[in-house]
Amino acid sequence: MYHYLLGVSVFKSFTPYFRKHVFTTLSGEEFLYINTFLIFLLVLMYFLYKNSRKKVRSWSNILNNYYQLSYTQFFAILFISTIAVLSSIFVFEFDRNYNSPLMNSIYLETLTTISLILIAIFIFKEKYTRLQMLGFFLVILGIFLVSNK
Repeated sequence: MYHYLLGVSVFKSFTPYFRKHVFTTLSGEEFLYINTFLIFLLVLMYFLYKNSRKKVRSWSNILNNYYQLSYTQFFAILFISTIAVLSSIFVFEFDRNYNSPLMNSIYLETLTTISLILIAIFIFKEKYTRLQMLGFFLVILGIFLVSNK
């Protein structure tokens, strides 16, 4: 399983450079539209493939589950979708107008790590050992040292 994770991570690290290459022709909005459309098509193809390979619950059962979502669950889904779109726009603008893709990727990973740690501690009340906290600090320090010019 780890080799799949490593492979996906390696391919994902190419994304900022591919995006920078595409921005020589398209604006950020145009890229966002075509990227979202292609993601929709890929997810739809995957959905159709999964439905054709094994039987899933009936459509009425699936729709019934959707109707049973509470308002807070629906707004959580809406919040996740909004964050995904806003972060994409934010990254597109930074890649096009500001730092290099490497620096933007480093900043994004740093902010993701810090926010993940803070959410885990304050919202989910997770406990970390001193050694784990030292590891988090060293990772963030390493990212900071690499990103300074």
